[in-house]
Amino acid sequence: MPQSFQPSSWRLSLLSLCVLASCSGLPLQVDRSARAPRLEGYGRVDLAVTTGTVEARRLFGHGMAQAYAFNEDEAVRSFKAALAADPDCALCAWGVAWQLGPNINAPDRGDLKEAKRYVDLAVRLRSNASPHERELIDAMALRYAHDSQRAEVAVLTAPVCGTGSSGKQADPLDVGYADRLHALADSAPDDPDLLSLYAEAEMVATRGSWWDDDTGTPRGRIGDLATRLEAAAARHPQHTGVNHYLIHAVDTPTQARRAVAAAERLGGLAPQSPHLVHMPSHTFGLLGRYADAAAVNERALALDDAREAELARQGFSSSSDWRGHNASYLWFASLMQGRGEAALATARRAAARAAKADSEFSEYIRSRPVLTLMRLEQWHPVLAEPLPTGERGMATVLAQQARGVALARLGRVAEARQALALLTPAADRLVAKHAGDDYMDKIARSLVQLARARLGAEIALADGHADAALQLQAEGVEAAKAADRMEPPMLAAGSRLALGDMQLQAARWGDAERSFRTDLAEHPTSGWALRGLLRSLQAQGRPEAELAGVRTQLAASFAAADAALRP
Repeated sequence: MPQSFQPSSWRLSLLSLCVLASCSGLPLQVDRSARAPRLEGYGRVDLAVTTGTVEARRLFGHGMAQAYAFNEDEAVRSFKAALAADPDCALCAWGVAWQLGPNINAPDRGDLKEAKRYVDLAVRLRSNASPHERELIDAMALRYAHDSQRAEVAVLTAPVCGTGSSGKQADPLDVGYADRLHALADSAPDDPDLLSLYAEAEMVATRGSWWDDDTGTPRGRIGDLATRLEAAAARHPQHTGVNHYLIHAVDTPTQARRAVAAAERLGGLAPQSPHLVHMPSHTFGLLGRYADAAAVNERALALDDAREAELARQGFSSSSDWRGHNASYLWFASLMQGRGEAALATARRAAARAAKADSEFSEYIRSRPVLTLMRLEQWHPVLAEPLPTGERGMATVLAQQARGVALARLGRVAEARQALALLTPAADRLVAKHAGDDYMDKIARSLVQLARARLGAEIALADGHADAALQLQAEGVEAAKAADRMEPPMLAAGSRLALGDMQLQAARWGDAERSFRTDLAEHPTSGWALRGLLRSLQAQGRPEAELAGVRTQLAASFAAADAALRP
């Protein structure tokens, strides 16, 4: 440890005051009226819990199943209801604190006041717990800087009391929590629940991409974690947590194949969980199994609606809502199958749900219908599509891009330039606003810079300036990387396809072939890339046997495609 980070006595004293203050106030009183809905079909959990009541044990298991399904709101309800059934259940209080804290989809710590009150309750009930449960409680107490862990908290958080995560690095307390669970997982290598808890903690503590998408190199301990999860999934194939976290741990093109078995069984283990039924599409999408990805998301969306109805029937409010994410995957997978009508219908439903939202992301969602039509090369429908609404600039950029591309393709170049003139000031404002290195800044810049490059390239190509057009679109491909690495790709991975298409128009057959082969490597079995590849090979006079092989692949890939796209 560098000398400047050595905690001196005054820092320890100051830190102790801060920690004590964080836990001050009246002790938490268990809400004996707390209740939770009964939701079946989320998988079985066997983590033992010390409790004297059958109902508390059932509710605790229900909470764990909901937690493994990333349904945090329902997990909290269940753990609180378990506490109501047995106010002496220490691990039930631990469960509430766990689910109120950071997770891999929301790794920032945020407001932890309630979580800290529940970990304080768990510590007060610690004498009722088993040795194994005490270790989990102590680890959670460290995560939330409880006074019972003040010595290690002091080391982790010195020299400044109250310093949180910068957003680029994990909070030191989350790192310490992951270290604790790493040690616990080492001590019980065949415990799938401990490994699942450690997996989440390690992913939260490893900020940024867990793998380098180009080299396949893991960050931190992610490689070791993936190996542990892979082995555990083979030994405990029915464990929802292990299978779920394995899919996340290898959710990158170079590693996704390691999760195939987990992906193929997870939905069957939790057949009523919208999120766990959806999760295999992360693996399927990366491996080019677009029909499978679409099918599981169609099922997940139906389950979303069924769960909402069941919650209402039991008298409970809505909880975690994955419909937007599931619809995004269905949209992407449908487009990759060439099912344009299905993709457009999905885009329209998502846009309608986002009709009243006021954010740049909601403007992107409202722009999806016109972006879908652009991807399908339906130029007249693009121009007939109502413009997405919004005052934040993203709708203007994306809609004018689509309109401008359609106008350029229809030979109405002067009007395409007018679209670019409308796009440019909005794009400039968004790029200036999102100049930082924050994740969402990068996504916003990616969308905007690609849109500007694509429209500029189409206009240049229509004007006969092929070299300038191809240079602009190549810049667009580079700009699109951040948006294309979202899950799923926010622009349905169309930027390199557009480059290949422009290369075909410019009679750069060899360059087009390379673009489409590169796209195929990134998006296996893509009918869009195969279609472009076939055209480039035909233009180069390649042997019929080679062309026939590509035609066979294209026919398989676009077997369910709209009639206009089928070969």
